[in-house]
Amino acid sequence: MTTDTTKPKGCDVLIADDSGQCRDILRALLRTFTDGLTIREVRNGQEAIQACLSLNPRVTFLDIDMPEVDGLAALQQIRAKNDDAFIAIVSGRSSADNVRRALTTGANGFVVKPYKPQRILDVLERYEAKSGKKMVVQR
Repeated sequence: MTTDTTKPKGCDVLIADDSGQCRDILRALLRTFTDGLTIREVRNGQEAIQACLSLNPRVTFLDIDMPEVDGLAALQQIRAKNDDAFIAIVSGRSSADNVRRALTTGANGFVVKPYKPQRILDVLERYEAKSGKKMVVQR
């Protein structure tokens, strides 16, 4: 797991994706809308479960297709232990079945790759509306 060490405990955003390029793009997009967020990254579903439960991120971006445990199974396991977690599923496959399974499993949103800035902003704004906590500094 790679970490941004600006804050020693917890994190604001967790990015769970086995693709380093996708993590880099998402991290860069998040930085355009926010200021000073602590972003942690993991590369597989098992690490995502552990990090989400131990770090309690404000927002988690969880890829569907990951090794060890896929994103939907990870979402289900996280939801079983933390129903308040705010989790957006991300995938390069936006089939109606993928979106439906993600939302019925408890995802707070679904973002299709390649990332579009407005979709990332939508997730952050949905988090703000649900939590009442400010996250976005640039719109």
